[in-house]
Amino acid sequence: MRNKWVMILINIAVVTLLFAVLAPVYDLFHYINQLFYVAYFYLFFGIIMWVVRGGFFDGITYGFRRFTNQMSKQKDYLDDWKEKPLPSKNISSSVPKFFLYHGMVLSIGLLVLLLLYYLLK
Repeated sequence: MRNKWVMILINIAVVTLLFAVLAPVYDLFHYINQLFYVAYFYLFFGIIMWVVRGGFFDGITYGFRRFTNQMSKQKDYLDDWKEKPLPSKNISSSVPKFFLYHGMVLSIGLLVLLLLYYLLK
């Protein structure tokens, strides 16, 4: 999405919807829990994609492709395993940034709500 603020509002709407559907009691504590789930979903996938984009799995993938090509009994001569793109080339650099940005914004909102929760308690 081009507009980050619209996506943040959609995320807050999703958190509010999850809160309305899943919360046993409507209080700030359960809203913070739902926000935690959504924020760390974004952070988890952002970090995973960042690691893949950095080339961590490229050597493993190349090795498995080479091993499969060398050990295969039925050689496929049209399969050019050396020219296939590696995992780091398949992920655009904007995708991890998207997930990490939204995860961080939601985490900051989570910390603000936690501070408010403990100050009011």
